[in-house]
Amino acid sequence: MALTKISEGAEADIYELELLGIKAVMKYRRPKPYLVKDIEESLRGQRTKTEARILSKASSLISAPKPLFVTKYAIIMKKLEGIQALKRPSLGRPGALASGKAMAALHSSGIIHGDFTTANILIKSDGISVIDFGLSYYSSSVEDMAFDVLLFKRSVSEEDFHAFERAYESGFAKAREVLKKLAEIEMRGRYQNRSLETA
Repeated sequence: MALTKISEGAEADIYELELLGIKAVMKYRRPKPYLVKDIEESLRGQRTKTEARILSKASSLISAPKPLFVTKYAIIMKKLEGIQALKRPSLGRPGALASGKAMAALHSSGIIHGDFTTANILIKSDGISVIDFGLSYYSSSVEDMAFDVLLFKRSVSEEDFHAFERAYESGFAKAREVLKKLAEIEMRGRYQNRSLETA
């Protein structure tokens, strides 16, 4: 099984490979030498297990990487094709609507992506795929969901976000509550910025 490294993140390396004739990628969480070994191994293993479990659920709801094989520190998943949205001038209305539907589906199942930005959205001819669930977790907290939406909002244009909002509201029963909390978070941020400027 030949591995080709295609990217290196803060916590993990991503490799490309072929598994039983299927194009796949492997995410391997590297050890952190600055942590106590037993604690580090436990945390790394737990994080890998959590991500794999969430990916299994997410890939049944939306277009997301489906785990094919999981080890203690690595996840091998089906490779998804598409163009990273970050590399395009704009997400565009179809992509924004699809993103809203995707986040609505995740939040309806209590999944917080943790980094839902254009860096982790792949544009395809028939919609989008959402990748990199490395920071994902389960939560029913409206505030956690609002921060998920905030990260997306900061990565797109105002026009794209309005399209996203419409799809998100139509697909998630608690969307209005989440968007209200989002407005409160943004207001707190503006107030804190003004306080720092006048200090």
